[in-house]
Amino acid sequence: MKLKQLTLTFLSVLLGVITGQNAAEAASLKTIATDLYNARGITFDSDGSLYVSETGLGGNGNCQGSPSTGGQPICAGNTSSVTKIAPDGRQSRIFNGFESLALQPSQQQGAGIQDLKFDSKGSAYLLAGWAGNPGNRDAELNSIATDVKFPPLQSVIAPLLPADKVLNTPSLAKLYKADLKTQTLTPIFDFGKYELLNNPDKGDVVTNPYALAIKDDTAYIADGGGNTIYGVKLDGSDVKAIPVPTQTVNNPEYPPISPDLPPGVVPDGGAPAQLELQSVPTGITVGPDGDIYFSEYTGFPYPEGTARVFRIGDDGVPEVVADGFSHVTDLTFDKDGNMLVLQFSDQAEWKGRDLTKLPGSLVQLAPDGTRTTLVAAGEGLESSTGITVGPDNKIYITKRGVGTLGEVVQVDTKPVPEPTTVLTTLTAAAFGGTSLLKRKRSKQLAKTETA
Repeated sequence: MKLKQLTLTFLSVLLGVITGQNAAEAASLKTIATDLYNARGITFDSDGSLYVSETGLGGNGNCQGSPSTGGQPICAGNTSSVTKIAPDGRQSRIFNGFESLALQPSQQQGAGIQDLKFDSKGSAYLLAGWAGNPGNRDAELNSIATDVKFPPLQSVIAPLLPADKVLNTPSLAKLYKADLKTQTLTPIFDFGKYELLNNPDKGDVVTNPYALAIKDDTAYIADGGGNTIYGVKLDGSDVKAIPVPTQTVNNPEYPPISPDLPPGVVPDGGAPAQLELQSVPTGITVGPDGDIYFSEYTGFPYPEGTARVFRIGDDGVPEVVADGFSHVTDLTFDKDGNMLVLQFSDQAEWKGRDLTKLPGSLVQLAPDGTRTTLVAAGEGLESSTGITVGPDNKIYITKRGVGTLGEVVQVDTKPVPEPTTVLTTLTAAAFGGTSLLKRKRSKQLAKTETA
C-alpha cells in the first residue's frame, strides 16, 4: 500500500437525522488455527477445508524500501506459503517456500502469497503481492524501468534500485492458476510489468496485488499499491484496469516527525488544511447481486473514519455505497445478504505501539441498511486481515495478521444494532426496498451517521 494514501455508512440526500443508541455485547471467538506467518486472505473449498494465505517472513536476500512499511526496507526470502486447515482441524502448508518479502529482523508485513480463491468449477487461483516499485523485482523489469518516466516523489515513495540490487523475486506481483495436488503454478498475469508500462492511476509507480475474487471466467484483483481494480480473464486475456478515485479530507492528523519516516512525509510547516487521499483498495468480493464490491484502507496519515466501500456495476465505474470506516482490510457477504466489513484497526496505525495488536473490529450492514458492530475494538480482533463465511454460514477471520503469531478465529456473537437513522431506512429503499443488493445503480447519496 502506498505511503501517501494508506485506511460503511450509506449515502442518500437528506436533511435530518434521528438516532437511537444500544449497548454493545462482547463476542465469543473460537480459535481454529494458530502460528500463521503474516496471514492474509482466507477461503473454503467445496470439501470444507480452509485455506489461509501467508505472505511469509521474508529472508536475508536483497531489500527494497516499501511504501507499505513507511519506507523501511523489506527483504527477500522463500518463506511464503498457504496453510490448509482440514475439517478435522489438521494444519499443513502447501506452496511452502514461495517468494516472500518482510521487514527484518521483526519478520513483519511485506508481501508474498496474498490470496487464494476457487472458481465455480473448483479450480484454484493464487495471487502474489509485491509492495514496492515493480522495477526492483527482477532484471527484466529493472531494465524496463530504466525507460519509465517516474513522478517527482517516486524517489521518496518507492525508489528504483540499481540493477545489481534487484530482489530477484520474479514470482511476485502475479496471478496464477494453482494445482493444489501437484503444488504447481501457471502464470496468468503480471501486475508488475503492467504497472510499469501503463501506471493506470497515473500516480506513483507501485504495485501490491492484495486480494482476489472470481466471477464466472474473470478474476478481479484489488491492487493496493496501484490504486487499481483489475479484471482479468482466467486465460490472461481482456485486461481491464479501473483506477480508484481519491478523496479530499479536511484537517488530517499527522504523527510527530520521526527518523523512522522518510523525509517530507510529515509536512515541515504543519498539517495541511486539506489532503488528497489515495484509496489503497484492499478486500474485494462478488455481491449477491453479481456486482463487484471492494473496500479501501486509505493512506498515510491513515485518518480514521475515511475508508469507503465501492461497488462496480455493469458500466465499470466505481460507486461509493458506504463510508465512515477505518482501515478496512477485507469484506464479504453472508448467506442472508449481510455485508461484513473487517477493520484492521479503529485508530490510525501510527498511534499504536505494536502493529500486531491494533484494535480491529467487525461491522455488519444488513440488507435493510441497519449497521451493527458484531465485534467491537478491543474484543479480540487485533490487527485482522481476512474474512470469509464458511459452509456453516459462520464467520471466520484471520487476526494478528502482522508477524508470526497469526490466528484464524470463528466468530460467535449476538449482534446489537448501532444507532438507526432515517437515512438508513431511506438508503435501504434506494437499494431495492427489502434487499441492499437487488438494486441497480442509484444516483442518490446520503450519509448514515453513527454515534
